[in-house]
Amino acid sequence: MNVLLVSPYRGAIFESAGVRMQPLGISYVGAALKQAGHDVQIELLEDPETLPDFTDADVVGISCTTVQFNPGLKVARAAKNSGKIVIMGGPHPTSSAEETLQSGFVDYVVRAEGEVTATELLEGLKFNGGFNPLKINGLSYVDKESGKIVHNPPRAFIPDLNQIPFPVRDANWRHNGRIELDEEIDYPLITTRGCPYGCKFCDVRVLAGRKFRTRTIENVLEEIAEIVKNYGPRKILLIDDIVNFDSDRLNELCDKLVERDLPIIRWVMGRADHLMEHPESAEKMSRAGVRTMFLGIESPDKRILKLYKKGGKASSEITESAVELLRNNGIETWGAFIIGEPSETKEDIQATIDYAKYLNPGIGQFSVLTPYPGTETWNELQSRLITKDWDKFDAMHAVFRGDHLEPEEVEKLCFKAYRSFYTQPKRIVRELFKGEHFGRPNLKRIKQILKALKVVFR
Repeated sequence: MNVLLVSPYRGAIFESAGVRMQPLGISYVGAALKQAGHDVQIELLEDPETLPDFTDADVVGISCTTVQFNPGLKVARAAKNSGKIVIMGGPHPTSSAEETLQSGFVDYVVRAEGEVTATELLEGLKFNGGFNPLKINGLSYVDKESGKIVHNPPRAFIPDLNQIPFPVRDANWRHNGRIELDEEIDYPLITTRGCPYGCKFCDVRVLAGRKFRTRTIENVLEEIAEIVKNYGPRKILLIDDIVNFDSDRLNELCDKLVERDLPIIRWVMGRADHLMEHPESAEKMSRAGVRTMFLGIESPDKRILKLYKKGGKASSEITESAVELLRNNGIETWGAFIIGEPSETKEDIQATIDYAKYLNPGIGQFSVLTPYPGTETWNELQSRLITKDWDKFDAMHAVFRGDHLEPEEVEKLCFKAYRSFYTQPKRIVRELFKGEHFGRPNLKRIKQILKALKVVFR
């Protein structure tokens, strides 16, 4: 079958800030479908008004986060009106399959990991619908006879990640929107799935479960070598949720990358407490090419961290030590902070902003606490929601009322956080006189970020 997989418009903050990254989830699904013999094209939509060309497609698959859901439904409507079979997957359809199917534009929802479920579904669809979808675990659909929505049992998470083919890369997917020809596309890569922690604002467990599953080091190195050989990228982003959950494994991967002359991993995600338990990882990551490490710092307040169920040994003191350790090894921190926990006051949020400026990581990311469907935060805050306009669920808009602050106040504080962080004189001087570093935005990028914020909060 001819399959068109679509990653819908991601919202103004991503596009306006110039974030360019391959949609990895549907790229994995695309690889599984190609392996099964289907013809696959992948399209990344970067403009809210643009629609793909459905002419050659038998099936249109759409992968959505929550903020992509409305643009995704727009694509689904157009595909359905063109007579195509429409499938949806990704974080939002997984947790909100009922809503997705009730739209009337979607035939099937593939929940959680999609590689096996999507392959089994298309194998059945080859017979013009003459198959029993009830036999496919992880699938939701509308029963044609009763008109009722059916949710099949969940599919077990894939135990051996080495069985999954490498994701389809950019030779087989195309951009539809405003990307400029000289802009570089980032190559993401994952070596693990699943997160054992229980942060209640995160939906990773819904998609990948709590069991930490790994690819073999050799399998990872094979994919990296293939990317380098075929595409010659300047950097690869390793986007595991916690790359250093198993520090021995991370250290081995870094050593192997150096041995094979592949020091091209520039960006990783991890936890500060794990880093400080194994500080040698910082030097090994640096030798393997890492120049930025994403740390979910969230807040300096122990009370807030406990409310978020951050777990482990997370604390402001450990974070400060981790940021310094990374900096001493030539790695900048991408520090992620969350504001707007329901019990926070203006003073609490200002303390987070002041702490971020004190740490002064290479990049400061400030998000408004957003209750995504399927998370514990969603279950707790549904009664406080002021909107279910999914376009607002971009972690920049406040979508519920807190105990002390109105949504508009939280949004103003978020804008203030970005502006005061990036316009610090010491940051401007550093970029003017100390040269660029991969882990820090230059002055041009800072202007892009501030411009994007004005678009988001206009």
